[in-house]
Amino acid sequence: MQMQMGKHIFYSSSSSDILDYMDTLHISSMVKKVRPKKPFLISNTFRIYLFIIFTSVYFLLIFPVLQKTINKSMLEYIRERKEITLNYLTPLYGQEVYASEYAISTLANSDVTKKYTDNGDIKIEDPRVIAMQKFLFDYNSPMYPYAKTFITEADKYGLDWRLVASISGVESAFGNIIPKGTHNAWGWRGKNKNADGWSQFATWDEGIAEVTRGLAQGYGTDKTPFQIEQYYCPPCWLNPAHVWSSGVSRYMRELKYYVDNLN
Repeated sequence: MQMQMGKHIFYSSSSSDILDYMDTLHISSMVKKVRPKKPFLISNTFRIYLFIIFTSVYFLLIFPVLQKTINKSMLEYIRERKEITLNYLTPLYGQEVYASEYAISTLANSDVTKKYTDNGDIKIEDPRVIAMQKFLFDYNSPMYPYAKTFITEADKYGLDWRLVASISGVESAFGNIIPKGTHNAWGWRGKNKNADGWSQFATWDEGIAEVTRGLAQGYGTDKTPFQIEQYYCPPCWLNPAHVWSSGVSRYMRELKYYVDNLN
């Protein structure tokens, strides 16, 4: 019903229509205000937090232990498969172990511990050489007899004496897992490549010398393993765990411990 008073027009309706309209507005407002909210424990925000926490715990606590266990199991497997003959009749300090294609001599029988005289002075071999031999021996490395080469070549170029050996630990378990006949424990792809692209060296001495030269001249002598990783192992550098640089750094710390704790 329409009523006109002056210039104003009023519309009226039945009381039931008005009540129905008001109920509709009330219900609509209730629906908007009382919309249920997701509990925090099942929200996307909580899932993101949980993922970040789990990832951090895995890479900081679980992964290093897992990596060490895998490396240890791999070395034990390699040792078990090697055919080793011991000469039990030789004196204790002169025994030699002949394994596959190389010979490992005891530290007491090696020349790095020998003393020599010069004008009445007693000189002892560089302790880094002794530490390197003990370190490589403990890892059952075929490069054990060439410990001195690591030191002399590193000093020639001003490179950290621990770096080349530590890289071999990550790349080939210190020369235990390499392309046959290459003497390439570093995954090196420089000169004299084989069909698969790996460099071939005639001896361990040659391999150590070439890789040391390549690292010093190609990467510089002041780079950390993390800085080298992005060029040496790009996929490792893209991985947040940085397995390559973490492994190299760990072996370098172990070598530091060896040289600081020589008996």
